[in-house]
Amino acid sequence: MSENCFAEFSVDETCFVTQKLVDELIQKALGHPKGKYRYCLHQNTKDTLHEMVLVTTRKDLKYPDKHTETTESNIILRGKLLVALFGENGEIQEAFILDPEERFYYRCKKDQFHLTIPLTDVAVYIEIKEGPFHENSNTFPAWAPDRNNEDEVRAFNQEIVRKAMRLVNDHAKIRNLK
Repeated sequence: MSENCFAEFSVDETCFVTQKLVDELIQKALGHPKGKYRYCLHQNTKDTLHEMVLVTTRKDLKYPDKHTETTESNIILRGKLLVALFGENGEIQEAFILDPEERFYYRCKKDQFHLTIPLTDVAVYIEIKEGPFHENSNTFPAWAPDRNNEDEVRAFNQEIVRKAMRLVNDHAKIRNLK
């Protein structure tokens, strides 16, 4: 499997996401050098609605981005995802955990830098956003490390998890006091 080939498009216009499909996608992600896999429920990058099943593992190095022309929604199916929302200067404005048993859906507004990092060995979620996809669909921040430097991105991911989990835990303590 090619290091850059971690996605496929559905060949059917009517699609179903089954436990069997999810299990197969998990195996593809686990077998991929980058530890991720994307199954597109839409037919191609030109479609006006993009619905994707994403599998991410702890091996998957995540990078923040934002979309200036569309919102993005995520629905967690398995595992847990840490979501961090950033200001324009890179400060974490909000952080929370997506979990199939608790908070399982979130919608990210346009022009919001965001990052999802798996907290479990494998996390499976559905991502939905408007298409079509074009090279400028994602904007990457100047304050994040070089996307091609895996060591820097790995250290960045670890630092974001540390800072974001502190925020998550602080918010939990506040909620428990109310």
